[in-house]
Amino acid sequence: MSADEYDFRDDDGVACPRCYGGGTVDCNCGGDLCVCENYGERDCPTCHGEGEVSSERHDRYCQSERDAHEAMRRIWEESK
Repeated sequence: MSADEYDFRDDDGVACPRCYGGGTVDCNCGGDLCVCENYGERDCPTCHGEGEVSSERHDRYCQSERDAHEAMRRIWEESK
C-alpha cells in the first residue's frame, strides 16, 4: 500500500466547538436528564450531527461564547 492511501486531508471544515467533533450532545430535555426518545443524546444543534462546521460558523460560535462570558462577568461584578 502506498502512503497516499493514508494521506487524508479534509479542508472543508473544522471540528465543531460545541460537540468537539463527536456529532452528539447530551439531551437534557427534562432539565437535568433526558425523558424523551433520544436516550440521553441528540444530534448537535451546531453541526447537525456532522461533527464539522465551516470556519465562519466556528468563529461565530466562539464569539457568541465570549460575549456570553463577558456579559456574565459584568453581571457578577455589578452584584458585588
